[in-house]
Amino acid sequence: MNGKKITSMIFKTLNYTNEIKKKSTNGHGGRRQLFKSLRHSLRIPVSQPKKLEWFDEQSHLNLIWLPETGTIKLDDYPKEKREALLATIADEAEAPTVVKNNRTELLETRTKLKNKVKNASKKETDEGSILAFQNILNVQGVADTGQLLSDLDQFDIKRKSQKLDTARQFLDCHNEIERGPKPLIKKNQAVIQEAFFKFPARNEVKGISPEKRIDLIKDFYQAAFPNYPIHFIVLHGDEDSELTEHSDHPHLFISTKNSKTGRYDLRETQIKLVNAYLDRVRPGTDHISEKPDYLESQLLFGYLQDMFYAHTNNKLLKNTLYRAQKHEKTQEHMSKLRYINGEARKPKSEREFSLYQQVKEKRDVALKNAEMAKQQAFKARDYAIKANESAKNAQERQRLAEQSTAEEHEQAAAYRRSSSMSQQTIAKNNAESIRIQAQITSQIAQLKLFKANLSDLVEGVVNWIDECFSKRRQDIQDKFLEQARKAFERVSTNDQTEDRIYTKNAEDEVDKQLKILDEYKDAFPDLPKSEEVKRSITRPFKNSW
Repeated sequence: MNGKKITSMIFKTLNYTNEIKKKSTNGHGGRRQLFKSLRHSLRIPVSQPKKLEWFDEQSHLNLIWLPETGTIKLDDYPKEKREALLATIADEAEAPTVVKNNRTELLETRTKLKNKVKNASKKETDEGSILAFQNILNVQGVADTGQLLSDLDQFDIKRKSQKLDTARQFLDCHNEIERGPKPLIKKNQAVIQEAFFKFPARNEVKGISPEKRIDLIKDFYQAAFPNYPIHFIVLHGDEDSELTEHSDHPHLFISTKNSKTGRYDLRETQIKLVNAYLDRVRPGTDHISEKPDYLESQLLFGYLQDMFYAHTNNKLLKNTLYRAQKHEKTQEHMSKLRYINGEARKPKSEREFSLYQQVKEKRDVALKNAEMAKQQAFKARDYAIKANESAKNAQERQRLAEQSTAEEHEQAAAYRRSSSMSQQTIAKNNAESIRIQAQITSQIAQLKLFKANLSDLVEGVVNWIDECFSKRRQDIQDKFLEQARKAFERVSTNDQTEDRIYTKNAEDEVDKQLKILDEYKDAFPDLPKSEEVKRSITRPFKNSW
């Protein structure tokens, strides 16, 4: 490692489902986004792009890797074949989501029966019978109907015969579903995954051929996920305005369908691979669950990044001057995610993280803007002082000219005319300087007022969220919400900017703080919606929760 140049690296993945209208969010996109990405990657847009996306004169630098041909120039792969390749992938993206049987009706019946069993269990008070009901309701896979019903039958419950019959119907329906054919893919399940990596152009990583960049990502996926076929890989060499190789980068498109099982389970395989990696490299780190939430999904991708960085250093950069290393902020972000995820697993009473840390960056920006405005005021004052000194010097030169000899009289007269014009110019500059200084002073005052009100606004929202999650007194929650509302009202009232920039910034800050409500809406369904809370702050109305 001694003497190695450290470089960061961008590695990202995007999963595409077979939903048509799904937008690209949180690492997932729908069919429309897939087709758009494919057409961009293969350089076969439906129409001329509205914005410059590549340089046509550099198209000879683009490469494509295909299982049947290996790596060739993209220009040598005819447009007709590219369209056919896109159609092949499109067919997979439109894979059926259900099997042709009565599965839908069975699912609906099971839901109704499960609700009946759940209602029956609510009337029980004995812990043993409650546990027996829960074991029935939480059954996974093919159920042992006899054992589960026997466990419930041993308790003295009201209308036992009726409840046992309902439970038997539910378990029989459940087993019929489990033993029957499964859908190939769920509605929101990924069918295609895209991955790409690049070295930032500013790092100027040299001497790595386009073919090696393609082989790096290809070898990683083939080694880590051998049962999932790669459709193609393209390397874009036509997106660098500086005509260098620094930012050339490959895009990989891989099927999420397991070639051995026929299941679309690449994500599950990636979770298993990451958990095995954690056991080997980070023993003691919490595993990613089978159905990861938002935070765990971010952790999953971060660990995949770690694995790709290690693969890059061991393969591509091993015999070069470079070593890939995660940016410090990225490492801090991963540590924060691991901490928050660990805290989320604890009882609420044992959690220690503070919501106030989320506003630190915003406050730092406000302080920086205030300091910049202060420096501008100092510059304006210095400009005024220099203008006054220049005027005094001009007046002194004029006085000396008036004392000159008769022979210099004509020259002095000409100088006076020039000096008069100079004084007029200086006077105008001085007045402009005073106007600028007054404007800056006003802006500083308005910025200070915004800063003070923003602090009250953030404090009110954060304290309200804290009270809301802790389920404390309603009057305290209302007090903090009222504090935020009044602070926002003061920001809006005192915002004299033409574009209402302070008001917009305050609204953005409210959105940022309330985002936590949406992130945990599944875990805490009783929480109010963020847009409702925002309306109560920005356009007050009587709370209804």
